[in-house]
Amino acid sequence: MLKLIIFLRPFARYLFIFWLLTIIILSSIPNVPTMKLHTAKTEYRLDYIMHFCEYGFLTFLTFLWFAGSEFKFNTRKIILITLSLMLFAFLDELHQKLIPGRTYNIRDILSNESGIIVGTVFVHIVFGVVKNRLRKTDQYSS
Repeated sequence: MLKLIIFLRPFARYLFIFWLLTIIILSSIPNVPTMKLHTAKTEYRLDYIMHFCEYGFLTFLTFLWFAGSEFKFNTRKIILITLSLMLFAFLDELHQKLIPGRTYNIRDILSNESGIIVGTVFVHIVFGVVKNRLRKTDQYSS
C-alpha cells in the first residue's frame, strides 16, 4: 500500500479533479432512481453508503494532493481541508434542489459529512504509517 500511495501522489491533483467532476455530473442527472436492498423485514437505501464512500474517497484524494513529500499535515491545514470538503458536500446536495426529480436530503448530507470525517481519520492514520515507513527507509539509506 505504501508503494501505491507514493506512486499515486504525483497524480492526485488530476484524480481529485476527475472525481470532483464525476460527483458534480452524477448529482446533476435528473430523476435518478434510489437503489434499495430489500430483505424479508426491511429495505435499505444504498445511496447513503454510496454517498459515504464517494466523499470518503474524495477526502483521501484531497489529502493525497496536498501531502508533501513527507506526508505531514498541520492541524490548521487538516481543519481547512475538512471544512472545505464539508462545504462542498453541503452545496452539492443543495444544488440538487434545482435539478428536476432530485431533492435536498439531510440524510445524504449526513452520509457525505460522515464519509469526510471517517476519510480524514483514515488519512491521518494511513499517512502516519507512510510517514514512519519513509522515515525508516531514510534512516537505512543514510
